[in-house]
Amino acid sequence: MPGRDFRVRLVLRDGVVRVEVADGRTERLPVLRTPGGEGGNGLPIVAAIAQRWGADPRPGCAYKVVWAEVRVWRPAGGRPELP
Repeated sequence: MPGRDFRVRLVLRDGVVRVEVADGRTERLPVLRTPGGEGGNGLPIVAAIAQRWGADPRPGCAYKVVWAEVRVWRPAGGRPELP
């Protein structure tokens, strides 16, 4: 279906995981709505977990990028964990 393709990118840098989702729906940028309202509840969940989030329209491109950043911590000698 046109406009339904997407790409996900994860970047770990300085204790922060950045999740980026690029999709072809350039006519719509995400708007944080009250949970239970019209539309999905995904963005309120992202806003509750992430330290920062946003959307970057890409003028002249056929996609936009919606991103969120979550701080992780690493126990001594262990793997990174979510807070």
